[in-house]
Amino acid sequence: MSDSDKTIAAITQSIKEVGLKAGAKVVGIAAADAFNSYVPQGHRPEDFLPGAKSVIVAGGDGPTAGAWHAPDHDVIENIGYDLRENVAVHVMADLIEQKYGYYAIQAPAREVSGHTPPMSMMLAAVLAGLGTRSLAANIILHPEYGMLYYAALITTLPLQPDHILEKDVCPAPSCVTMWERFGTTPCLSACPSSQGGCLDGKIAGGKIVENFYDRERCHARAQTYGAGSFQKVLLEIVNEEDPERRKTLIYSDFFTRSVEALAYYKESIAQCFECIRVCPVGMKQRAKM
Repeated sequence: MSDSDKTIAAITQSIKEVGLKAGAKVVGIAAADAFNSYVPQGHRPEDFLPGAKSVIVAGGDGPTAGAWHAPDHDVIENIGYDLRENVAVHVMADLIEQKYGYYAIQAPAREVSGHTPPMSMMLAAVLAGLGTRSLAANIILHPEYGMLYYAALITTLPLQPDHILEKDVCPAPSCVTMWERFGTTPCLSACPSSQGGCLDGKIAGGKIVENFYDRERCHARAQTYGAGSFQKVLLEIVNEEDPERRKTLIYSDFFTRSVEALAYYKESIAQCFECIRVCPVGMKQRAKM
């Protein structure tokens, strides 16, 4: 390894340590140009930061152990800790600009049109070696922690990239056994498309060979507050001819929460985690969160 490579490796490790101390559970790095083979122009790191060389991805804990056990779906979101990865990203970005003199920005991840984000945090996590896609709505599963929340930063600083995981995290061995015996898995049985749910798929040779996820159906159930629900109920209010019923709709709890969620986006992220609640990957870690 050359002196230059040793320096890059040392800087890479130093930045990762800062991210972990700032609250991230895991930190991985992908080369910026690694995205080019997977996404079109307009969704690549360099589209947001010209000269981008690296993408640093931070994964943070989600809901607490108590929230995972709560019977009310709203609780698991409202007691979430899904902001720590964003804090870690900002701390690492500040370090890169202030100490190393390179540009760094947080990667844009919030949808601006439909359900497609400007830049995919799922892909970023995979390319940074932090996990692989699953039967559970394509959620990225880390081999130790299972589901994590991800945020990323884009930087012009060249860093040592991590490798994509060689072994798929999903399906877990117990899920393969369950599939071979019953033709289903914990996540598929929690929300089967054959019964009006969101998920379906097949396993062969211990690997996922088919994967179906009805995103629109899932979105209508999981994201029950926010812009989508506001638009739906607003249309119903506008078209309501009965003044008394229109008043009832306006002052309803559902419409009130939809309006609040426009400003307080956290409450519109998701209220259904049933596929992950039963997932064996990371279950021991979720019990300790």
